[in-house]
Amino acid sequence: MRRVVVLTRGLPLHHAGGMESVAWDLARELARTAPVTVLTTSLPGRAEFELDGVRVRALPGTPPGRYSAAWWRGSRAALAAELSDGSVAGVLSVSAGAFSGVDLAAGRGARTVLQAHGTSVMELTSKLTSRRLRPVLSSVRNLHGLLRDVATYRRFDAVAAIGPSVERSLTRLPLGRLVAMPPVHLLPNGIDTARFHPDPAAAARVRRELAVPEGSPLLLVAGRLHPQKRVDRSVQLLTGSGAVLVLAGDGPERAPLQRLAAELGVDDRVRFLGAVERGRLPALYAAADVSLLTSQWREGLPMAVLESLACGTPVVTSLTTAPVEGAGDAVTRADATSPRALAATVGDVLERGRSTVPLLPPGYDLASVARRYAVLLGAG
Repeated sequence: MRRVVVLTRGLPLHHAGGMESVAWDLARELARTAPVTVLTTSLPGRAEFELDGVRVRALPGTPPGRYSAAWWRGSRAALAAELSDGSVAGVLSVSAGAFSGVDLAAGRGARTVLQAHGTSVMELTSKLTSRRLRPVLSSVRNLHGLLRDVATYRRFDAVAAIGPSVERSLTRLPLGRLVAMPPVHLLPNGIDTARFHPDPAAAARVRRELAVPEGSPLLLVAGRLHPQKRVDRSVQLLTGSGAVLVLAGDGPERAPLQRLAAELGVDDRVRFLGAVERGRLPALYAAADVSLLTSQWREGLPMAVLESLACGTPVVTSLTTAPVEGAGDAVTRADATSPRALAATVGDVLERGRSTVPLLPPGYDLASVARRYAVLLGAG
């Protein structure tokens, strides 16, 4: 049976974010029907091992969870070794994971697929419109990324865009005109509905553990506490309300958010959980009345949105987050730059109440998405 090789800079084992969770879930599901090897950055004390039916090779000497010169060299050499016996049907590059070795696959009859979670154009636009000095100055790196994308995208056999906004960025100006783009397929992130589903018992347990007062709404932000996520907008929602806010994630904004909560007098109603193991997330989603994503940057199709829906939890996002096709009013987009508009939207969603059944639209379940990837990779 022909194999699939996945290249990703990080996995949940690195305590990384949504993109890495997508990569691992997809690898596990693909491994049900074909052998899968994942090439990733180093993990302390682990070089080659099997987990959940997936063979993992963590490349020694590569900085964990990030791109580096060592990763570009090491991943190219490791991919060449995997391709050497002709048993590989397809190579999946999670974002730029396989950029240094994509040319090797063509000579070995392996199909190459780029999983695009965003584009340099999207990130550049977000930074330039942020009106904040540091993001604007760092946008120079995105110009370099744009040049890299122009040179590399055309080497792939296909591109899988994880959301409509990513698909548009790939097929319209400037990328759509600058690059001889391979076929672009809209393939959303897949959710493991065996793990993420409504669970009233787990929800009740979480609310007790977090000391959420009876009758108080529970708002949830699951993700990095990073400036671009603008979690401060979610904290500000607590003024004048009896809601409790749970922050399931960590990052450089934790201390500033703690200070903000104290200044607003709502620190007793914010639960800072820090980095949360992924296995704990389904119960948190199930316990929440509303899941929030108030990012200022353009978001493709965040896992937090889809996982919330799978657990029956409605979502409020900023206007910069891509809509979820087929979700209806389970996902409400609001002007997060206006505290009044955001509060009104969250209030309306709370009034409607959460669902006792999954809200995830058809086609977003992991099994369906993996079958489509298997076809693209020549392993279906």
